[in-house]
Amino acid sequence: MSDDFAGARIRYWRLKRGISQRTLAGLAGVSQGYVSQVEAGLKEIERRSTLVRFADALQISVAEIVGQPYAPDDPQHARALTAVPAIRAALVGLSYLDLAPTPNRSLAELGADVRQLMDCRRLCEYADAAQMFAPLLRDLGAAAYGSGAEDRDEGLRLLALTTYTAAFVLKYLGLVDLSLAAAERCHDAAHELNAPEWIGLAEYSRLHTLPPESRAVGRQLALTTADNLSRELTSPETLQAYGMIHLTAAWTEALTGDTDAADAHLNEAQQVASRLGPDPVDGGFAQMHFGPTNVEQWRMSIALESGEAGRAVELSRSIRPESILSTSRLATFHIDVGSALAAGRRNDAEALAQFVRAERVAPQRVRLSPVIRETVGAMLRRARADAGGDTLRGLAARVGVA
Repeated sequence: MSDDFAGARIRYWRLKRGISQRTLAGLAGVSQGYVSQVEAGLKEIERRSTLVRFADALQISVAEIVGQPYAPDDPQHARALTAVPAIRAALVGLSYLDLAPTPNRSLAELGADVRQLMDCRRLCEYADAAQMFAPLLRDLGAAAYGSGAEDRDEGLRLLALTTYTAAFVLKYLGLVDLSLAAAERCHDAAHELNAPEWIGLAEYSRLHTLPPESRAVGRQLALTTADNLSRELTSPETLQAYGMIHLTAAWTEALTGDTDAADAHLNEAQQVASRLGPDPVDGGFAQMHFGPTNVEQWRMSIALESGEAGRAVELSRSIRPESILSTSRLATFHIDVGSALAAGRRNDAEALAQFVRAERVAPQRVRLSPVIRETVGAMLRRARADAGGDTLRGLAARVGVA
C-alpha cells in the first residue's frame, strides 16, 4: 500500500523541522492523538482549515501536504498533462500581449468552441478541455487585443469565459500556479469589458484559485467584491455573480472559524436565489449554476468545513441529487456526503457508496480529488481485511492510493 499520503508528508516535514508530535499539535491547535492518527494514515484531514494550520505550523504550502500535482495514474490524466506546456506558453503570451494581430478562426467558430469547452468542464472531461485551451487562448488573445480585432468586446467575453474555465480545470489538475495565472487573465479581460457581471465572474475565479493559506486575502477580496457588486444589481447575470461571491465569502469565513459571518453570507445568497427563481436549466451566466439548490449544497459543504459532519449529513437529505444539473456539482455533492459520513468513522460503508456514485458520474473529477484520495486511503488503512471488499480496494487503486 502506498505511503504517499498527507499524514506521511506531515511526518516527513515534522521530522525535518525537528519537532515532536506534541509540539506540532500545539502549533496546529489539535490534539497529539489526532496528529498520531493522521501521521499513521488512520485518520483523514476533513477540514481545509486544519490543513492550513498544519501547513502554517510546518512552514510549507497546503499543496506540499496533499501532494499536488499528482503523477498521472490513468490515460485521461496523462493526456490532460500533455497539454500543459502549450497552456503555459499561451498564458505567458497573454500576460505580455505577445499575440498574433488576428485570430486564425472567426468569432463564430471560436464561440462554438468556447461553448464546447464549457460543456467539457461541466461534464468533468478535463483531458478534452485541456487540449482545447492553448489554441483558444492564442486566438482569443488576438481577437481581444490584436491590432486587427473586429469585435473586441465579443473577443473579450469569449476570452473571459475561456480563462475562467481554464482556472477551474487547472485547479482540479493540481496546477496551482497556472490556475492563478488563468484567473488573472480572466480578471484582465473582465476589467477591459468594465461590466459588473464580468468583473464578478473574474473575481469569483480569482477567489477559487487562491491557495487555502491565502485565506486573509480571499476574505478581503470576497467582501470588497460583494460590496462593489451590491451597487449594480441590475441584471440576472450580475445577481448570479453576486450570489456566487457571497457563497465564496461564506466559505472564506468558515475557513477562519467565523460561523456567524458564514451564515450571514449564506442567508444573503439564499435571498438572491429566491429573487432569481428556480435553478437555471442551462446553468445560467457562465454556467455558474447559481440557484436555490446550489445554495443548499454550499450550506452543506460549509457545515462540513466547520466541523459539523453530522449536520452536513442531515442537510444533504434535503437535497435531491436529480435537481443538481451540473455533473461537476453532482460529483462534488457525493464527495461531500461521503466525506461527512467518513468523518464519524462508523459509516465507512455508506461513505464508500457515495464515493463510488461520484466516480460513476465524473471519473476524472474523483480521481483527481485530494479529499477522495486521503479519505479512501485512510478507510483502506483502518479497515479489517474484508471491510469494503473489492469495492474499496478497487476504488483505492483507481485513485492511486493502493
